[in-house]
Amino acid sequence: MKNSMEQPTIKSSFSLKRFLYYSIAIRLKILLRRIQQRIDQKEDKQKIMVNIGGRYFFRRHWRVLDFPSKHYRFMKGVVDYEYDLTSEKPFPFEDDSVSFIYSSHTLEHIPQEYCSFIFSELFRVLKKDGVVRLTMPDFDKTVEAYKNNNEYYFHLYSGKNISEKFLVNFASYLKHRVSPQELREKFTSLSKEEFGNHFTSLIPRESQIKNSGNHINWWNFKKLHKVLSDAGFTNIYSSEANGSRFKEMTGGGRKRGFDTTHPEISVFIESVK
Repeated sequence: MKNSMEQPTIKSSFSLKRFLYYSIAIRLKILLRRIQQRIDQKEDKQKIMVNIGGRYFFRRHWRVLDFPSKHYRFMKGVVDYEYDLTSEKPFPFEDDSVSFIYSSHTLEHIPQEYCSFIFSELFRVLKKDGVVRLTMPDFDKTVEAYKNNNEYYFHLYSGKNISEKFLVNFASYLKHRVSPQELREKFTSLSKEEFGNHFTSLIPRESQIKNSGNHINWWNFKKLHKVLSDAGFTNIYSSEANGSRFKEMTGGGRKRGFDTTHPEISVFIESVK
């Protein structure tokens, strides 16, 4: 009895130590970042590089644009530009002023109706020959995995069965609200695009306010190519994990690198303005 009562205390103490270690480590990174930004001020003004939705992304010369919320909390000094991607306000940059934009696993959390504006802003703020690189869950791979009943593919997602895990990938809100039978029926009767649009259209927007971590949109190379093209981009090409044509968006390791968020299930696309 004594040991069983003491164990939660030990576990709690261990968790507290981890929290304190993590907190101190982040504060030290923020301090180092501020020092580097002072040193690099002139250089960084000439070559602005922004990670959209980057959260705790500490990489020299790069800035983070993100939006604190109940779901995403940040220590002061982590986010350089506080900006809500659903605000439909101009990005906090001048025309033709940004050299590199990178965004990883962010746009699947944004309702489709805001995306045209977001992509037009990407085009507006990038310099001539500026580059945007995007990565997110690949709907093509997800659909293929569901079609082949590949349960291992969905091991990252929570759910009692493959249908629930499939929905979490692009329409998290519907996880417990759509039966496996209905999902399969729509899957067989609709095209891939119609299928994705049908279920994302059923998600009430207020649900995303309550849990902005939900997946609410689907993307594949074809859809990304279209919205980039519609925004004005012409030099658009497929890429792969850590395969950017530009050294500014490669390397860095697991903790502060590029393309590190589950590359095995992701689509990668890059475009030069």
